Amino acid sequence: MFRLSRTHLIGGAALAILLVAYLPTLQTIPNGAEHYYMIDVGETQIVLNTWGTLHATGYPLYVIGGNLLVALLRGLGVAAVTAPALVSLLWGLAALALLYALAQHITGRPWLSAGMIVLLGLTRTTWIHHVIAEIYSFGLFLLALLLFLALWQRPIRGRIYWLALVGGIGVFHHRALLMTAPALLLAVWPELVARNPVTKSWSGVVRRVTVALLIGLLGFLPYIYLPLRAAAGADWVYGQPGTWAGFWDQFMGREAERFIGTPGSLAGLLANLNTINTVLLTDLTAPGLILGLLGLLLALRNPARRRAAAVFLVNGGAAYAFHVLLYTDIMSALILPVLVSVAFGWLFLGEMVTAALPNLQRGRFLKWAILLPVEAHRRAPLPLTGFLILAIALLFGVTLWGQNQPFIHEMTTNHTGLDTIALAESAPPGSTVMFAWGPRYFAASFAQDVEGALQDIHLVDHRADFPAIVAAGTLLTPEYTFYNQPVSWWEARLGTPVYLHAAAPYLVQIATQPETAHDLPDGISVLGDSVTCTESRIILRVAWATKARPAQDWSVFVHLLDSSGNVVAQGDQSAPVYGWRPLTTWMAGEVVRDVYVVPRAAGSPLLRYGMYHQLPSGAFVNDIERELAVTCNVS
Repeated sequence: MFRLSRTHLIGGAALAILLVAYLPTLQTIPNGAEHYYMIDVGETQIVLNTWGTLHATGYPLYVIGGNLLVALLRGLGVAAVTAPALVSLLWGLAALALLYALAQHITGRPWLSAGMIVLLGLTRTTWIHHVIAEIYSFGLFLLALLLFLALWQRPIRGRIYWLALVGGIGVFHHRALLMTAPALLLAVWPELVARNPVTKSWSGVVRRVTVALLIGLLGFLPYIYLPLRAAAGADWVYGQPGTWAGFWDQFMGREAERFIGTPGSLAGLLANLNTINTVLLTDLTAPGLILGLLGLLLALRNPARRRAAAVFLVNGGAAYAFHVLLYTDIMSALILPVLVSVAFGWLFLGEMVTAALPNLQRGRFLKWAILLPVEAHRRAPLPLTGFLILAIALLFGVTLWGQNQPFIHEMTTNHTGLDTIALAESAPPGSTVMFAWGPRYFAASFAQDVEGALQDIHLVDHRADFPAIVAAGTLLTPEYTFYNQPVSWWEARLGTPVYLHAAAPYLVQIATQPETAHDLPDGISVLGDSVTCTESRIILRVAWATKARPAQDWSVFVHLLDSSGNVVAQGDQSAPVYGWRPLTTWMAGEVVRDVYVVPRAAGSPLLRYGMYHQLPSGAFVNDIERELAVTCNVS
């Protein structure tokens, strides 16, 4: 019967400390942040709620397990948007529990092991992947399990085969886990190549290696999930895993090949070094990195720790070398093995210091200062020096918490996803809205595919068939889209000139035919205007028109005035349609529809708007000026 021991309670306390840090930063809203940690989070939030498939390499085992856990959590009343982050938290805590068990097994020092886990858990890369919907805490669990199996000092029946099974699952989950193979081989090499003690035959070694390789291939089986979900018509299927070519594109992760390869120059190598070192120093701090490496190197001198220290050095070194020499982007699957190795360096260093301090007594004063005689140190299961080391570790943990908590909280509470959903909600019913593939598209799709919102519009990404969409109806995109997909991009995709109009607040319609009017007066005129209000905004709609192509660009002013004529809010733009339709791009006779937004303010009954230009002297001249009553703002 299992009974809680002191060791279990200490490990549980370490995980509880981390849980207290993690929960306030757990992501509970649709993601919209575009930091490299967060790029794929919104997609994962959708996939784990819909039994869909992820981007290459598909990560099918993670998706299968994640969908099961999300279904269970939602059945217990957890919100659909929160459940995927909780999946990461569960895998991450399981990984840290395994690493604690391994550290305690190697050193027999639960307090030091607990301190190591707290510090590792508070590093930035570890922490953030425990509180967002991402694949990396599952990868950390597999890494921890592999190290646990390889370094457990007591005999494990079939250790080689268990490592082959978990290793195959791990490598097929994420190819970067292959970088752990040299460390694992080092750990179990004597068992792997052990010959028959009587016959000295190599046949057993060959059989063992062959069987292990075959067992490792079982990790491929979850990939059957990808074509099965495609065949079932799942709502969210990445790529074309239902075709042979599409399946292998997914499995091989060919879209990531642009990041893999040796640097083409010394400058490229130095850039890689700078990238990985910057991340590691942010995660570990310079003193933390130095002390961790020192602990691993010193542990090589201790016969009782040499094997484990060598394994962790190779584990972190292989991941670091691959990242520097063969990978040009930040990959958390390569960062985490380095963090784990350095953390065990802290453990070994703490163990050495704890063992050495009682032998450094210097007379009665030192005995008084540490409150315990040397003999008591030797008898006590946790000497005061151990408490001192733990206190230092916790102080370092507080430093890591202060450094990382604001950053992670900012990432997980970023409102870009919610703002994107609100933007899509303002689109006219029946329209098609294009968000470029990425966090904003994922946020809108989460609202539509998981929460059942946005059912009266159609969402597409930047790879859609735009000629067919424009031919069938109204195509809209957010005004910021044109920074990455400018007008020239749209014209190339549509094969025709495009004409932009503001269709709703911060949404631009892309048309292939201009709207025109006849019998226009000279200059720029206003064919119509109107004011509406929402709870927090005043929305001005204007239809501009021009009889002839303008020779000069004018800007737009929109001022909300109080009863005394003072400006209390404004929504000026450098040019109509959020700056994307300068007047010199207008055609003769063209009508350009525009939308302007200003915040509401009580007691402000008048909206003044128009166009202006600036003279060479710096003075401003109003070329058009009009006023509209704002009845919804008089209260």
